[in-house]
Amino acid sequence: MKKILFTLAVVCGTVWYSFAQSVSTSTTTTSSTPADHARFSFGLDGGVTLNHVRGSSTGVWGASAKYELPIATNTMFTISAGYTYLPYTSFEKEFLKADGNNSSGASFIPVKVGIKYYVSHGFFVEGQAGVAIAAKSPNYKTSFAWSPGVGYTFGNGIEVGARFENWSNSGALNQASLRLAYRF
Repeated sequence: MKKILFTLAVVCGTVWYSFAQSVSTSTTTTSSTPADHARFSFGLDGGVTLNHVRGSSTGVWGASAKYELPIATNTMFTISAGYTYLPYTSFEKEFLKADGNNSSGASFIPVKVGIKYYVSHGFFVEGQAGVAIAAKSPNYKTSFAWSPGVGYTFGNGIEVGARFENWSNSGALNQASLRLAYRF
């Protein structure tokens, strides 16, 4: 996990530094930026689990909706909610079946708020915190959730992002995920 956090920090720092070097001092441009207006986005999420949960589930997939509200120059307040599914491995399914549970995976409803900052043009860094509500899970409970991430918003409304996410409640579920979304 330390290697992942370090890699994420290096990527964020590199992006921040490279775009800080190319920022123009001209103030006469009138082009619209991704942080100019409040926006909704809907996206598909997919990723992998990273820690001890890999024995129970190796993949993560879901969908999410996000609302972004400008609060300062290039800065957005975000609120998101979604559905996340962790399909169980065949070993975990057999283990649960022995206990009389025929579940094929765990379902969660993550609800988070955060800050999204556009470093330059369409590149952004983001941090969110909230809860991951266990909707259907014999092994997990509602957890505190936090996630740093990076991404790019294209001019046509398509957004691509990558994030590390941690859900903590008497243990942790760590995941690395990608989000492909459409903003309107």
